[in-house]
Amino acid sequence: FKVMRFRKDVLETSLAFFEEDKEKFDTLKEGIIEMVSELPMSVNVVARYKEYINRVLSTNFWKNIDDEGFDELADTISPLIKYRQETVNPTEIDKFNFADTVKTKEMVEFGPENEAVSISKYREMVEAKIAEMVKKNPILQKLKSGEQITEEESRQLAEQLQKEDPHITEHLLQKVYKNHKAKFIQFIKHILGIEILESFDKQVSKAVEQFIQMHSNLTTSQIEFLHLMRDFIIERGELEKKDLIQSPFTIIHPKGIRGIFSPSEIREIIKLTENLVA
Repeated sequence: FKVMRFRKDVLETSLAFFEEDKEKFDTLKEGIIEMVSELPMSVNVVARYKEYINRVLSTNFWKNIDDEGFDELADTISPLIKYRQETVNPTEIDKFNFADTVKTKEMVEFGPENEAVSISKYREMVEAKIAEMVKKNPILQKLKSGEQITEEESRQLAEQLQKEDPHITEHLLQKVYKNHKAKFIQFIKHILGIEILESFDKQVSKAVEQFIQMHSNLTTSQIEFLHLMRDFIIERGELEKKDLIQSPFTIIHPKGIRGIFSPSEIREIIKLTENLVA
């Protein structure tokens, strides 16, 4: 069943690609990337395809894919998909089938060669680099001692970190520390132990759970909708009103948010989302 499902997903993705339906293609593509990222390298038969798997997880693979590429993807990965380590409740997938769409991709690309490593590995590389540099870099030393630095010094530090391996950028820091809103220097201070930066994931999760607790009469479908909304915001870093009446929210109800919440509840939810993505 898993093999047939994967082949079907690849076929649907290829159709969306050739029909130039970008929104549908991006959604389906992320689902495939997520499934492939969950293949365990500890299994020998999977490890044999490590190089190809890393290619599938890279941006360049999807930029340059063609008809033959989709066939190769289906033929190569389908036999391996039975080894996939699912990290969500399988009954949830059968019921809603949105987990692959919104779950955070656990790989990150960096540097001129688009090298791909896990998020946790890249975070280790970043922290090791900062620890190494702080011994000799006067700007990092100023930050470490609690001094303020100028915008020019901040720019110089950012340029230096981007040039040297592992080619650290604000965008990459936002991804690996799961905070889409924090700025470059905030991450550096967090790594140096000067300021504690709560992840965007935690901020969103806390706010949504508080909302649920304040509305004790919510139905199971409404709570599931809010959890999906939470995951969507964490994954994308943004959410617009129109998103709540489109896929993946229409999986829970064909009308999206309009199908399970009253107008006054919708206004409350919109206000909540605006605060989260502000």
